Amino acid sequence: MNTLLLSFDLEEYDKAGEDGFEIGYRGGQVVRDLLRRTEVRATFFVTGSFYSRYSEFVAELSDEHEIAFHGLSHGDDYQSMSAEDALERLRTGKEKLEKGITNQVAGFRAPRMRPPSYAVLKSAGFLYSSSLHPTLVPGRYNHLGEPRIPFSQEGVLEIPVSVSPLARLPLSWVWFRQLGVSYAKIVTLALKSNYLAIYFHPWEFVPLTRGGIMYTRNTGEKMEGAVEKFLRWATVKAEPLTMGEYACQEGCTQGAGC
Repeated sequence: MNTLLLSFDLEEYDKAGEDGFEIGYRGGQVVRDLLRRTEVRATFFVTGSFYSRYSEFVAELSDEHEIAFHGLSHGDDYQSMSAEDALERLRTGKEKLEKGITNQVAGFRAPRMRPPSYAVLKSAGFLYSSSLHPTLVPGRYNHLGEPRIPFSQEGVLEIPVSVSPLARLPLSWVWFRQLGVSYAKIVTLALKSNYLAIYFHPWEFVPLTRGGIMYTRNTGEKMEGAVEKFLRWATVKAEPLTMGEYACQEGCTQGAGC
């Protein structure tokens, strides 16, 4: 591993009711300060609904980090809607974000990892996607047979979230919180790839009391401390890049363009 691709899905905490957006915003402030301390640039996949409420904050983040798109609403299911509807929502959200930030929106991550076709993403103007988690998440998806390394399709570069070889052990968000820093280090060292793509949600950096143990355990300061410890270890071994920077490097060799 020589490249660290750190990303955050900037959205509401949908287990909290009406204050879910505020929880996401508070967590985003914690994450911003953490990234400043560790001197790591990251990619924030932002929903259109979150941007509508906190556009100034997202604009401030864009001065230091990459802003990418996470759907017009976190409730969007791009696999169940028609290609025409998906394209319209993607274009609307992408254009909305680009009016208020300092970078072009090149990347997309689908809510709940349910993206539309690569042809739709290409038509919407995306250079890359990071909507593939090549593991099994019961009740959500089974991607055990999908690639673990980047590939280009329909002119879009897919950057899979990192999982271990063979057993396909995940290490992002809930697995990191539940299993700890040592587990994350072991999986990282086992990757045998040139990058680590790991993602979290800013709402995990707020102490949560609603949503069940999968969502609430080790949130808040415990999560902040664990991620800081992991980042200080990982950045000794790897250079942090935004996903857009990596996509331009990797995509130009795979036909995705820059």
